[in-house]
Amino acid sequence: MPAQHDKVVRTVCSPNCSGTCGVNAFVKNDRITKLEPASFPVPGFERICLKGIAMAMERLHHPDRLKYPLRRVGERGEDMWERITWEEAYADIAAKLQAAAAKHGPQTNAWLNMTGNYGFKAITSATRTANCLHGTALTNAGLMSDFAGFVEVMSSMGMPYCNEIGDIVNAKYIMLVGRNVADTAHSEMHFIFDAMEAGAKLVVVDPRFSRTAAKADEWLSPRPGTDAALTLGMIHEIVHAGLMDEDYLAAHTDCPFLVREDGRLLDMAEIAEGAEPGRVVLDAESGEPIAAMGASARLRGELKVTLLDGSVAKCRTTFEVMLEEWEQYTPEVASEICGVPAEQIRQTAHEYANTQPAWIWLGEGPQRYYDGQLAYRGWITLAALCGNIGKPYSGVNVIDGAHLMLLMNQPDEWAMPGGNAGTPLPGVKMLDAIADGDPYPIRSLWLAGYNFSTQSPYFKRFVEDALPKLDLFVVNEQVMTQTARYADYVLPVTSYFEDDMDLVGGGETWFVQLRRRAVEPIGESRNDYEIFAGLCEEMGAGEHWRMTPDEICEFALKNNKHPGIAAIDWPELREKGVVQVNIPRPRVPFGDKIFPTPSGRLELYHEAFVGSGEGVMTHKEPIESRRQPKAKIYPFTFITYKHVHSAHSTHLNLPLINQVLPEPRVEINPIDAASRGIATGDAVRVFNDRGSFTSTATVTEATPSGVLSMPQGWSHERFADGHPSDLGHIKPNAVQEAVIGEANYPVWDVLAQIELAGGN
Repeated sequence: MPAQHDKVVRTVCSPNCSGTCGVNAFVKNDRITKLEPASFPVPGFERICLKGIAMAMERLHHPDRLKYPLRRVGERGEDMWERITWEEAYADIAAKLQAAAAKHGPQTNAWLNMTGNYGFKAITSATRTANCLHGTALTNAGLMSDFAGFVEVMSSMGMPYCNEIGDIVNAKYIMLVGRNVADTAHSEMHFIFDAMEAGAKLVVVDPRFSRTAAKADEWLSPRPGTDAALTLGMIHEIVHAGLMDEDYLAAHTDCPFLVREDGRLLDMAEIAEGAEPGRVVLDAESGEPIAAMGASARLRGELKVTLLDGSVAKCRTTFEVMLEEWEQYTPEVASEICGVPAEQIRQTAHEYANTQPAWIWLGEGPQRYYDGQLAYRGWITLAALCGNIGKPYSGVNVIDGAHLMLLMNQPDEWAMPGGNAGTPLPGVKMLDAIADGDPYPIRSLWLAGYNFSTQSPYFKRFVEDALPKLDLFVVNEQVMTQTARYADYVLPVTSYFEDDMDLVGGGETWFVQLRRRAVEPIGESRNDYEIFAGLCEEMGAGEHWRMTPDEICEFALKNNKHPGIAAIDWPELREKGVVQVNIPRPRVPFGDKIFPTPSGRLELYHEAFVGSGEGVMTHKEPIESRRQPKAKIYPFTFITYKHVHSAHSTHLNLPLINQVLPEPRVEINPIDAASRGIATGDAVRVFNDRGSFTSTATVTEATPSGVLSMPQGWSHERFADGHPSDLGHIKPNAVQEAVIGEANYPVWDVLAQIELAGGN
């Protein structure tokens, strides 16, 4: 009897969904005939989904797959190409890069890699190239719209650490905030069900009635962009009900630090001759100002302090300043802002404060507004008031895991080969640099793992204002996207099933897996690392790119700055295909109550933000909310969300996916639909002063009144005209830029109007 398959390859499914599922690929005649979940060192992580199956069965050999390097022969955007060899592509591109560098300096050549492929080599190679050739490395965090929350996490806690997802079964109170696990991390949803079966209460905070909210014990639906107000109402209740952990606040946060009337923190060197610089607190016994380090301090109090220069400063604890701001946000006031009933705010506050362990899991959604850092700050502050940060199975959980640590701690010799360094530039400033030469002119752009046309605003501006200024535009792609159609060269890139050995860290787990090639590359496609290695060879920098895939994996592990990843035994990983990172378990982020912040404490008061009105936790209305004047013309908040069946635009052209998700649809509440004569199936036009698109309507109570929502990632040709990204904007946020030099793309801080399309 003939064999049903030639081989079974353990590899990793790793598009930008963070699942990083280990899979066994059954291969027959160089075709994947079946996928099944691969085993893991611990149970519970064997999983698979329709996206992964469709990727292997349909996208891998899709007729639209690019197979050969292409050079533009028509005008940009005309989709006219000629096939060329890799040697021709490298020679042409290298000559253009060298000419641009000679005229404008090497920083005029820019590279940007997004997260379409989670492999270590793939996701680092574009920035590595920029550094190797002294070009511009465009950063991607702000463009992902995942950055505002990270700003607050870094400011308050110092690092984005979280518990291991498998430990959630030990929590008794679980709050999922803007985290639609059932759709965007569905392989982890069973852990939450296990916790619920063990007695945990699940509370979901999400404007939409998502599939996760449908499984919850309780659903809170705040008005989009008002999480800060919701948390302030809970904070007010916790303070007035005496539910705070004051000992925790005094010992492990900056709440006892003395602050002047002008918002500046008092320094010990200002009041004591020869004293070491450092924060000042009130001694718990005497009430006198003393150095904060190792002190037992009062949480409340104020006094006048004579400084060494003879002046007198009126000071009080930062906690007193916080309380003054928070006093105005009663549950009733918070309810009026966020729309969650005051009694539900009170009840949730009491349940959270009185139930242990209490686990908050923050998604990306709450921070996708102009002042999105305040959303994360509110939940972190709430947890701190209850002493829940640094306890087992509790805390405020954000993105963490082996993937992030593998990238954040990569060896310097890898990131900057030969010690060469380029110029980092926030990706949100890319168009300004190209179109306006601000802060310097960019004349060539190379994109990898990034369908810019569907994932960012201003694609029209890119085509009309920026593209004409580019001497060179190159795209690495698998299919001819709208972005690629405007390129000068399109280079065929492999999928992860065709990749030749790469490291994949767990998206939110502590596994490192080995990606192995399951089938041979389609046509002449190459992985991103090979593409950039060939370019650097052509440009005389090839000596930094000649390690074998085996050598790269061993080097990247052994020299990683994270001790758990550096300790991974490469031969073991190569043999087994997956290794669990050796970290203390159960994982308790900040379990020692020592935070990687300047003070070593959890910092709830932000001196650097005083000038922006955010020295203490507060609420700010979204810049395009329904309470802004613009809402008189555009009365809806327009949000897009990630659908269970696609990672961004990756899967939306596949027949298997289109059986369950056939077309883009705008979701509208029945109340709003009735007032406009809109019924399910009608063609509708959604628009604002920046752009418009035409699509089909779905009337559903899952979308609250005053909100329009739809799955994101659809390509331009799936719309009768326009595109949802045309409605978006980027406005730099000074607080975010002050922390790390980059602002977040506020993808959901968008107002729009809806009407029946012409002819209905």
